Amino acid sequence: MNANESIPAIDSTPLPPPRVSRAAMAFSLVLFVIGCVFLGIALRRLWFPKENPAEMRKVNVAEEAKELLRKEKPTPLSEPLEEILQRAEQVHFDSQPHPLLGKAAPDFVRPDADGNRWAPKEATQKGPVVVVFYLGYYCNHCVSQLFDLNEDLALFRELGAQVVALSPDSAETTLKRYKEYGRFSFPLLSDHDNRIAQAYGVFTPAKDDKREKLEHGTFIIDQQGIVRWAAFGETPFGHNKTLLYELAKLRKKD
Repeated sequence: MNANESIPAIDSTPLPPPRVSRAAMAFSLVLFVIGCVFLGIALRRLWFPKENPAEMRKVNVAEEAKELLRKEKPTPLSEPLEEILQRAEQVHFDSQPHPLLGKAAPDFVRPDADGNRWAPKEATQKGPVVVVFYLGYYCNHCVSQLFDLNEDLALFRELGAQVVALSPDSAETTLKRYKEYGRFSFPLLSDHDNRIAQAYGVFTPAKDDKREKLEHGTFIIDQQGIVRWAAFGETPFGHNKTLLYELAKLRKKD
């Protein structure tokens, strides 16, 4: 190129921005929203404790439990004990087969919600014991059994028997429910790790691809510490007449 030749001008006009299709924009927006949702869930689990199912439903568990109880049992047992036992002799439930029947009940020591020590070995020195396993105070069917036992408790005591109930609920949770709904006249104990329930055969730990399983359970232990009657399964045992009948049988043997 010589000096007389001119240098071609450079086009400085800016290039137009690349075009993005509407489909691509929509896809990006969806990915952004999904990412925000998962981030929110992760932060909630990190910052907030796991909520109790009953609290999430915002219901009065005690009222639900009482309604369930009244559907199954319109009134508390009000007849004299002897009349109740005579009727139960005609219609009662036999014990379910259970590995602990006829054997020593697994012993344990647990404080109740107020911190008072409770152990079957000590309790049976005074008389037989009815031991109940329930899922927790969030379960209205479970709590209906507790109300059922509580309203007939004088009849159990007439036979010299005590009642105790265990669940995975912490003492703090039980005290909170007491404050909300009132106390029961028998102790509620915390089996927070389900070790006692497992010893009584109503809890199966998680294994491989199977989730852990906690069942309802009701057991009668005699004064020698032997399991004499058992009921367990998906639903709580709600037939106090049978329990009273079985306890009366123990008194006759003694």
